[in-house]
Amino acid sequence: MLLCTGSTYWRSLLLLLCWSVVFSAQARQKKEKDKEKPAPPAQTYRVELESDSFEDEHTVHALPDSSILVVSTKRSSWFGQNDFVLTKYNRELKQIWQTKHEHKNNHSLLHVAAERNMVYLLFSTLNNKKLVLYRVNPATGAASLSEHTLPSSYITINEMAALDGQVFLNGLDRDNLNMLHLNPSQEEIKLLPAVFGMEEDLGEFRVDTLTHAVEFVVAESNGWRSRVQTKRINTKGDVIGTYFIQPEMDDRNDNTLQAGRLTPGDTLSKVLLGTYGYRTSVFSKGLFASDLFSNLKYYDFSKLDYFFEYLGPRAQRRMKEKFARQEAKGKPLVLRYRMFLHPVIPHPLGYALVGEIYYPQYRSNSFNQYVHVTGRYPDLRQPRSNFDGYRFTHAIVCVFDKEGNLLWDNAYRLKNETYPRLGPTVEVGVTPNGNIALVYPDEEYIWHKTLKPKVALSNEEKVEVRLQEESEKMVSSNNEGIVHWYGGNFIAFGFQRIKPAHGDTRTVFYLQNMAFE
Repeated sequence: MLLCTGSTYWRSLLLLLCWSVVFSAQARQKKEKDKEKPAPPAQTYRVELESDSFEDEHTVHALPDSSILVVSTKRSSWFGQNDFVLTKYNRELKQIWQTKHEHKNNHSLLHVAAERNMVYLLFSTLNNKKLVLYRVNPATGAASLSEHTLPSSYITINEMAALDGQVFLNGLDRDNLNMLHLNPSQEEIKLLPAVFGMEEDLGEFRVDTLTHAVEFVVAESNGWRSRVQTKRINTKGDVIGTYFIQPEMDDRNDNTLQAGRLTPGDTLSKVLLGTYGYRTSVFSKGLFASDLFSNLKYYDFSKLDYFFEYLGPRAQRRMKEKFARQEAKGKPLVLRYRMFLHPVIPHPLGYALVGEIYYPQYRSNSFNQYVHVTGRYPDLRQPRSNFDGYRFTHAIVCVFDKEGNLLWDNAYRLKNETYPRLGPTVEVGVTPNGNIALVYPDEEYIWHKTLKPKVALSNEEKVEVRLQEESEKMVSSNNEGIVHWYGGNFIAFGFQRIKPAHGDTRTVFYLQNMAFE
């Protein structure tokens, strides 16, 4: 029998812990190697712009006709007068047209929105109440501008959408939701009084081009019972439909409906997909599906096939056993999951919904911080926690039929990265055969996973963005990003410094297609 005393005991314990971590990591790596590897994307088309990240900024936007628009501005435009450049590319990343437009002092690009026959660029100005709107003809690149006035100087614009020549904005006025209607022919931006709530209450803000309506989904709760309000507005800003989705009386005390997302299509066939909690509007217990007449269906996270795949095998077994014990006692197991929902995507079988699991990340800062003074000396025993951002653990994909029945699910373990703002961290696309491609950039790599029904795939696949020539070498890269283009196609972009086999090093902004099958 080995006896350890003092520092020897702690060294032995530390050694055992280290070996435990090593064996656990090796087991996980072996498990990942045993999984089927998703096919890497095809990288066929590429274009480079001579550009430097110290001087230039580029915004990449996919247009409804499956072309790409790049908005190029100078970083110094806030302090001086420069042109901004619009460039449109086709599916083979060949330039269709390029136009230049005056970039006035103190103007900064906020958002880009597009419909089939018009592209809209929204700029902020030094005056908090003033916005500048450029309307761009997608066929020629010709543009016209107009100035517009917000109803308040305290509104922060979060989202922008366009429908039938009208622009709609989602903003915050001191944490209160503001829905705004910008008519390009009128100076004043109108506040739509039909939607109320706080920022966290808004589940959906979208335009439905099939029914020519702007749609909002807002979660409502009085602390005891909950419901979800869906409101539809025409392009004049008039309410054309209001629907309330709420649990039946037997479920109202337990199931708290949270944010939701609407499917496209005719009003009578729409499905609302969202999350619900157990007596809480903060933490999610599962997903719900409903038509606009409160015919609700619930899908607990514990019942999904792949929800816990982000955990190791042993942790998965423990979690499932914990759920089984609580279920046998008739008591729900409430975990502290929060979910960020992506917009619903049309799927060959119906609809696909992607949700990312996250939690707020805090760091303790105990240096020279105290809560109160007792006697002659400050009390240093209570460290303060500083908010560090949002940490994402994994993403789930659920495919539903057009009646809201769950057909299959799968998951993607993420890198546990922390982000300063809450928003999507992965881009999503549906491949021609109905698989779901999830991608995100990390320096010079694109991480990817193509999710299929009933198949466990590797979470560790990544691919380098290719260069123009195999003989070239990438020296550095920065400001990388990727956006969904159409179908299973994505556009990766960023700045690269490239050393060719012969000649001078060049610095470029690149566009590179990524096609998943």
